[in-house]
Amino acid sequence: MLCGCLVACSNSASNLTGSWQFSIKSSVTGNTYTGTASITQGGTVTSTGAGGLERMVTGTMNFTNNPCATTAALSGTITVSSVILTATEGSQSVSFTGTVNGAFTAMSGNYTFPIGGCNGGDFGAWAASKS
Repeated sequence: MLCGCLVACSNSASNLTGSWQFSIKSSVTGNTYTGTASITQGGTVTSTGAGGLERMVTGTMNFTNNPCATTAALSGTITVSSVILTATEGSQSVSFTGTVNGAFTAMSGNYTFPIGGCNGGDFGAWAASKS
């Protein structure tokens, strides 16, 4: 595989670090929420054994029109093109799973809020683009 397509490569342009614009669309209410994220991709956590390296992701998400959250701490991992993120504000968290494109300029997938709290039990689709 080409190095530009793998997170395991050392090419600094091929990672999630940067500013992102994102939107989430609820399958429960039909509402769309937008915001920004500042993401930093860190060092290797573990080798997956399948040729990919799992790397840490941290940052902050800012929601512009969600009545339940305004700013959330972000953490997670990326392995090759698979992304798992958790945004946490206070005692509420939302899980984002998905994929990132080979250029690391767009990602998308599904999200879920656990039952309980303001957005409890909500789920739907999300998408983000690097700005």
